[in-house]
This record gives sequence, structure tokens and C-alpha cells, in this order.
Amino acid sequence: MTDLDFMHAALQEAQRAFSLGEVPVGAVVVYRGEIIGRGHNQPITSHDPSAHAEMVAIRQAALHLGNYRLSECELFITLEPCLMCSGAIFQSRIMRVVYAASEPKTGAAGSVCNPYLDARLNHHTQIEQGPCEAESRQMLQDFFALQRKSQQNAAPLCISGLLNFRDLGGFKTADGRTVKSGLVFRAEQLVALEEVGLAEVAALGLQQIWDFRAPTEVAKYPDPVWPNTTPKWGDVLAESAQKTAVQFEALLQDPALLSQHLGEGRAEQVMIEVYRDMVRCPHAQTVMQQFLMSFCDADQYPVLFHCTAGKDRTGWAAVLLLTILGVPHERILRDYLASNENILNKYQALIARCVANGADECILNAIFGVRAEYLKAALHEVKKVSGTLPRYIEHVLGVTPLQQAQIQQVLLVNPF
Repeated sequence: MTDLDFMHAALQEAQRAFSLGEVPVGAVVVYRGEIIGRGHNQPITSHDPSAHAEMVAIRQAALHLGNYRLSECELFITLEPCLMCSGAIFQSRIMRVVYAASEPKTGAAGSVCNPYLDARLNHHTQIEQGPCEAESRQMLQDFFALQRKSQQNAAPLCISGLLNFRDLGGFKTADGRTVKSGLVFRAEQLVALEEVGLAEVAALGLQQIWDFRAPTEVAKYPDPVWPNTTPKWGDVLAESAQKTAVQFEALLQDPALLSQHLGEGRAEQVMIEVYRDMVRCPHAQTVMQQFLMSFCDADQYPVLFHCTAGKDRTGWAAVLLLTILGVPHERILRDYLASNENILNKYQALIARCVANGADECILNAIFGVRAEYLKAALHEVKKVSGTLPRYIEHVLGVTPLQQAQIQQVLLVNPF
């Protein structure tokens, strides 16, 4: 067999990676003209950052020979090895490495760095670029084109009259899965929806609507009723001492009273305490526990959850749910902060009127908006209570690993 034959075998391994939704890289180890190790990229599916194609093939070959030294072996890879894999190549004493396509971002055989030319190392592997560069590169290009296409969002789902409404579907998790669309929605209060908006909500086919508002808020602005939709209530701030934030609407009528209660930085501090209370108050914990556990039942979807502005109580609920699903913190933060522009736009006219009547715009922005420091205060409280957010969810809210796995099973889909 020739180098071309062995590289074709490596390309077959790369195709296996492609079918798994992994970056399509394949490798084979050859000993005396026979393939004794095969591997394809699988860090996502195996939850192993070291599971690159060449690493997998090297391990298999070493087991085949019963020796961690592969000094008579050749390695054929569809893509230039990274620094980690080059280290394994050195340690295994592989005699020769042939790769198909160069890797300009992470290649450790000449593209970014080249330890193979370092005279200080006590072993030197022969390394060369071989056949099938075009085939390997085309497969990589096809893979990333497909990935980009899958990540392209369709036009965001909108509900007439709701500016802070969005589908939580489409989020990517740290292990490469995706949150299913059309199953979980977040929003502000549903009052004043006109006929079009009411019909659009009805078209969602909601099974549950979770309302995190206080009884006074619900009584003043009750949710519409849709057939076959079960309402769920939970006053997240029932035990909070920060009633000023909930009674904010009354303060808007009197700029002097607004400044007295919330001026000179007190608005920000009130909001920070609201977030701390959502973490530490037992009743808030109970509401969030019931909310999260309801997601274990596949028959309860689609679900919508909201509070008044859909930014604080709803924002914290979304943080907890997306954490269970494994969405990276940076992406969760972006979703949280998205409410800022949505809500400030929604209440722009009201803010303008209040400012015209003498209200301090800084106070209004602090209460109507969301800020990273608000969420940071909640997460700091989590750290005090239980150390980490996953531990808080499991040990304080009581959502077990099994229940979290059930939620993931319903809401997540594997790549491709």
C-alpha cells in the first residue's frame, strides 16, 4: 500500500467525524505496511479535549503493539497536527508523520510553530505534507459551511405588543448540543396584547405560563387566558425587603418621592439587593425549584415564563435554566443583557414623560434596565451560599442530577 492508500483510510476516518458533528479530521497509524491504529476527531462526543484523531489512533496502535513506543510506525493525518498531538508524536517516538492539509491557526508542523525542527529535542520525527490536501480541505470547508448554515438564525419570532419576548431555542451548549426552538419562551407581562398579539401567542400552543409577579401586580394587570394553557404563579419577591422596586410605578407619579427613595445611587443598590434576595430568600428558592422541576415533564411544553418587565425575575429564571442546559456563561450573559435595550425601548415614551416632569433619568435607567453588576451580585450571593451555580441548583434548589438530565433530554438536540 502507498501513502495515498493510507491517506484515503485517514479520510474515511475524517468522514466518520463529520457524521458525528465533529471537525472532520482522521488519522491512521501504520506499522510495517499495516494499519494498526485508526482515529477520528471526537472531543465533543467523548467529552475529552484530548480526543483528537491522531491521539485516538496513537492510543489504539500502542495497545495493538503492547508498547508505548511506536518507533517503527508512520502516522497519516488529514490535517496538520496541533501542539498537543505533536507532543504525543514525540513521546511515542513515531518515525514518520504525513499530513494532508496545513492548519494556519493551530498547526504545529510549520504553520504556527515547528517543534520537529528544534535540535534541543532528543527525538526527531520525519514530517512531511503528503497527498489528498484538496480532499481534506474540501471536507473541512463543507463541514464549517454546514455548521454556519445550521447556526444562522431564522427571523426572530416576534409577538406584536411584546418587545422583550424571545425563544430560548438556538443556544449552543459547551458540549456542542443545541437548545430546541419552539419549546421555551421568555417575555414581559402579557397585558394589553391586541388581537394580533393574542392570536400569535395562541399559535405558540403553550401548555404552561409561569408568572413570577406579586399578587398586586397580577391583580392590576392579569394575564389573558388561553384554552388548554395552565397558569402557574410564584411570587419570587414575596420575602424580599426591596418592595420599592415592585412599587416603582407609584413612585413615578412623584419625582420628588422618587428621588427621595431611589436617588444618589440608591436605585442601583435596591436592584442589587433584589437580585441577592432572589438567591437567598427561601420562598424565591421554592418558586425557582418548582419552576425548574416542571421542565422535567415533556408533556408541559411549550412553556412561557415572565414577570412585569421580563428582565429581573425572568432573567434570573433564564440564567438557572440555561445553566442546567450547559449554555456557556458568556452566552447566558448576552441573553440577560439583551433585555436592557428591549425594555428601555418599550418604556422610552414613559421615561421621556417622567424626565420632562422632573424625574432623574439615571434612576429610571437603573430600574428599567438591567446591568451586568446586578447579575454579578446574584452570582456572588450564590458563591456565598453554595460555592458554584451548579451546586446551588442541585443542593439549594434541590434539582437533582437525574432531573437535570431529564430537562436536557427534552430540550437539547445533538449536533447534526
